[in-house]
Amino acid sequence: MARQINFTYNGACFNAVLKKVDRKKIYGWSNTEIKDDQGVPCSLASIVDGNLILPSGSTALVALDEKGEMIDKSTLVGVNQEGQTVEKVPSVYDQEVVLREATMEEYFNLGVKAVYQLESELIDGVISGALKGGKILYFVYNYRADYEGDDAFLIYAEDTFFAITGKCAEFEFIGLEDNETELVAEESTEEEGDDLDFAMF
Repeated sequence: MARQINFTYNGACFNAVLKKVDRKKIYGWSNTEIKDDQGVPCSLASIVDGNLILPSGSTALVALDEKGEMIDKSTLVGVNQEGQTVEKVPSVYDQEVVLREATMEEYFNLGVKAVYQLESELIDGVISGALKGGKILYFVYNYRADYEGDDAFLIYAEDTFFAITGKCAEFEFIGLEDNETELVAEESTEEEGDDLDFAMF
C-alpha cells in the first residue's frame, strides 16, 4: 500500500498519496543499445590502473575517519556553521503536515526539483475550495528524516491537484530607485586635419 501524507489546513484535514509525474510518460524516451560483433549486448565498465575492469556497481561511496576506517552513516550528526548540533527535519510520512497559504512570489522563486500528482479519494472541501480558488499552499517536504527539507507547494490546475517541490531562491531587494546613469560619449576637441602622414607610404 502506498504511503499517505496527512495534510491539515485551517482545521480541515485529508490524507493523500503523492505520485511522481515521470517526464518519460510526458515526453517519451529512447534507449541506446550497444552490441558486439556477435550481437551480444554490451554493458558499461571502467578500466582502473590499465588492467582492472570494474563493471557497473563495483564501486561505492563510503565515509572514512582520520584513521581511514569506514564510518557508519547512522552515527553521524549534523552541525551548523557555529558547530552546534542541529535536529533532523522529520519525514512528511511520520507527522501531520500543516499547510499555510503562500504568495505567488514565493511560488515563482521555486527552483523545481520534482512534480507530484495528489491521489486522494477525498480531499476536504475547505482545502480543495482554497486550491480551486487560486490559493497556493506551502509545506516542507522530506521523504525521509533529514537535516534540510525541500520547499513544496500545493496547486490546482487542469482538474488535478499537484505538489511541486524544490528550493526557493532568495533574492536581495535593492530598492525601486533607478540608479542607472546615461553614458555620454566625449566629444573630440581636436580638429581633424587633412595633413598627410608620410609614414603611411
